[in-house]
Order: sequence, then C-alpha cells, then structure tokens
Amino acid sequence: MKFSSNVVEKLLSLAQNCPVWVTGGAVRDALLGRESKDLDLTVPSGSRELSSSLAKELGGKNIVLHEEEGVFRLALPDGNFLDFSDFRKGSTKIEEDLRWRDFTVNALAVSLEEFFLKEPSDWRVIDPTGGRTDLVHRLIRAISRANLEDDPLRLLRAYRQAAELRFRLEEKTRSWIKELATQIKGVAKERVGAEIKALFSSPAGKYVRLMKEDGLLFVIFPELEEAEGVAQPSFHHLDVLGHMLLSLEMADEILADPYKFFGSPSFDDPFKEIISAEEEKSLIRLAALFHDVGKPKTFAVRHRITFYEHDRVGAELFEEIGARLALSKKFTRRVALLIRNHMRPFHLLREFRLGRLTKRALRRLLKDVPDYVSLFFVAMADSLASAGPDKEEDLERDLARLFWEVHRFREETLVLQEKERLVTGRDLIEIFGLEPGPIFRELLEAVEEARVEGQIKSREEALSFLTRLITQRFSQS
Repeated sequence: MKFSSNVVEKLLSLAQNCPVWVTGGAVRDALLGRESKDLDLTVPSGSRELSSSLAKELGGKNIVLHEEEGVFRLALPDGNFLDFSDFRKGSTKIEEDLRWRDFTVNALAVSLEEFFLKEPSDWRVIDPTGGRTDLVHRLIRAISRANLEDDPLRLLRAYRQAAELRFRLEEKTRSWIKELATQIKGVAKERVGAEIKALFSSPAGKYVRLMKEDGLLFVIFPELEEAEGVAQPSFHHLDVLGHMLLSLEMADEILADPYKFFGSPSFDDPFKEIISAEEEKSLIRLAALFHDVGKPKTFAVRHRITFYEHDRVGAELFEEIGARLALSKKFTRRVALLIRNHMRPFHLLREFRLGRLTKRALRRLLKDVPDYVSLFFVAMADSLASAGPDKEEDLERDLARLFWEVHRFREETLVLQEKERLVTGRDLIEIFGLEPGPIFRELLEAVEEARVEGQIKSREEALSFLTRLITQRFSQS
C-alpha cells in the first residue's frame, strides 16, 4: 500500500495533536516484508472526529463501520482506506487495547511517526502478547479463549489468516475452536460469507481439512457432512467428502502452477488473469470443493453406484449455500455454473478421443460456460483427486489437450466472428421487418452456429439462410 505525500503529511500532522498508533495487519505485514492491504490507526478516543476531519481535508468519504466501538473508515480518492478505532473496552493504554485483539500476530503496534519515517527494522514495536515471536515461528495463536468467544467470527478468521500467511495454527487455539465451534452460528451471515470468500482466495485445502478436524467445517457447511462416508464407483479411491477435500487441494496446486498441468501456451496465455485475481481463485476453489455436493442426495445402487443429475442438484445446493452466506448473486451463480457443468469436459473428452468433437459442441460449451478456463481447472482438480483402479489412463494429459482445443477454437473462430458479425439485429429490423424480441437471439444464434459449422461464410449466405429460417418459422405458426 502506498500513500501520496499529501496523505502522509496530513497523517503526521494529525499525530502532533494526539497519540496515533498503526496497529494490526499493516505492522505484521511490514515485518514480514509483505504489501499490506489496509492501514489501521488506533487512538485513545475521538476516532470519528479524526476520520471526519481528514475526510474533509483529503476529499475522502467517512464510513461508519462500528458506531458503538468507535470504528470508522476513511475511503480516500485514490482507492486506499484508513481505518480509525478508539481503544477497546475501556482500555487506557495501547498495550491494554492490543490484548483485546484476536491473534498475537495482529496485536502489534508502532507509532505513526515511526511507521512512515523509519524502516521496520528500526521500529520500537509494542508487542504485549509475543506476536513477533509467533511471526518468526509462522504461528497463528489466539490471545485467549475469551477473545475468540467475544467475536466468534475469529474462529473462522484463524484459518483464513493461516491460509493467507501460510502459517500453522497453534494447538491450544485449535482446541478452543473445537469448544466454541457452534458459536459461529450466531455471527451475521454477511460477515461469515466475506470471511469464507477471503479464505478461498488463498490456498485453502489443508486449512479446510483442519476446519473439518476441529468441527467448524460442518457447522458452516452441513451439506459437506452428508457427503462423509458416501461410497463411490471404482473410478474413485475415496468417499465423496474425501474426494471433494482432495479436489480442493488439487485446485490449490493447479492455481499455483497451471502450466505444470496444462502445458505452456503456444500463443496467448489464458491463465494470467485468473491466477492474479482473488475472486477468480476463490470461485474455482469453492467449485472444486463443492462440485460433488449433490451426490449424497442422488446416490443410488442399480447394477452399480450412480449419482444421476448430481451436477444439477449440486448447483442448486450451492445457490442455497450462497444465499445462506449472503454471497453476491453474481458470484454464487458463477460458482454454481461451474458445478452444474463440471462433467462437460469429460463428456466432450470422449468425443475428442474418438475424433468426433464438433465445432457446434465447442461453441455450445463456450456459450454455456464463459468461464471455460475456470471450468477446466475444476475438471483437472476433479481428475487429479480420483485414483481408483478403473480410472482411465492419461486422463489429465487428454484433458489438457482438450482444453487447448477449446481455447484455440475460441481465439481463432469465435473471437474473430464476434468482431466481424455477418448479420445483426438491425438487419432483422430493416431487412426482414421483425419486431425486437426473444426471436432475435434465436435467429442470430442459428446464424452463428451455421457459420461455425461452415454452412455459411458470407453476409449474402447469412441473409439467404435467415430468409429460409424465418419463412419456415412463420409458415409453422
């Protein structure tokens, strides 16, 4: 995080009138050599007035985060944020305030002047709970059981912070989480959802396993508990829950190095945007974990174990989960779409191996699932997490080959066609005299499919095709 010289100057002048400490994540991250995402400023009292005053001077917006506890956010014009807070729970010293925080590595403070004017190695860090030692040992340790109980969201935050920092969770902290796990039910769903989304933006696999061991996972996601012990066909070597947990871990590995699993691109790189975007990584990991969540409800034994329509049921279940956690509708729909279509690459792979994969099938996949790169990440994670005796040979190799076929088709055919459309909705109005409506999409889609299949190549052929299609359509009505 970088602030303009004007912002720094205003903050330093602020510190001339009252003591101000930089606390929490910004101090922790600076000591770790990491870029911080926010700046928390703690004062004995008067955080509202300070935030409001700076908002006027800097042209920012003052936002109330927690009126009763004196927590306010200043949104700066450059997109950065400053969070101001009063001493907590009647504390009279900064050391007392820090002891009320969640984890030792966040209970650190340094004066505002030292934060901006000195190097971290020269800071006189206020550290009443041993947070610097825990930084060295890469350990997430709760300050006390009471502090976790005071805000049960901290139970979940322990795993999120451990995943974000790649730290270990202290055993005593885990035992407290086990004792308090059910209290997460009393936390506002919006806060839980935001924490879940943040957790899954980091490599979450091994920490989600810890959540299961510590009893928190099933409190938040009872749907996953239903998957424990559900047997699978011999393509798999694990039960449904074990397979989904391993799929998440495989998604972590794929996101860390997609080229290892898919190979290097021969032209443009389709992976760059995904592996640098937190939301994309979060939705891929969630889809990997929940891709088979519909199996317990569709389990049946005929001549073998089956899970007919588990993809559809799973997508519907995740939409319920998204609503329960107050995830945005758009984000929830995108995860559900990946779950609903996670079998599509495997269905296409059969045709691809036989040399029967059509351009129409490729186009329909891309039309149905615009996040096709994410879809293949989920499919690859699914495949890597399956190791039963009846698993097909070279499945991951052929999935990668299919992915590049899909990507090449999109770049060389669809993108070009989108830039150079043969007919448009205006043609339907001006040439064919049609009124705008649902039929426009149907007709234009038919033209594009015929073009992909090579039936038409020019505007004249497209217009002739439309004439036949419209004549046939209206003669039947």
